[in-house]
Amino acid sequence: MFRTDFLDSGAWSEMGKNIPYNLPDWTRPCIPEDMTWWCERLNVDYETITNTTHQEFIELNKDWPLRSWVGLLLEERNGPRANGSRNKDHSR
Repeated sequence: MFRTDFLDSGAWSEMGKNIPYNLPDWTRPCIPEDMTWWCERLNVDYETITNTTHQEFIELNKDWPLRSWVGLLLEERNGPRANGSRNKDHSR
């Protein structure tokens, strides 16, 4: 089914406590309509930030649930170094 082994999942859950919406369940798939809904609610323009469409993300990440994608939005919304491991400096 979908991946759940994301290193940032704990950080996403913490960031999710600061928004007035419940994070999607880990079993919910990414679909463009839901992705647009979350972008609007979090005031993040994913397609401009990444220069990819929602459909392209889905095709490239077939095993990603909506919750992990929303986690990426939360990281972007909270800015650089927002607790997500992909934003941490691993060069040391």
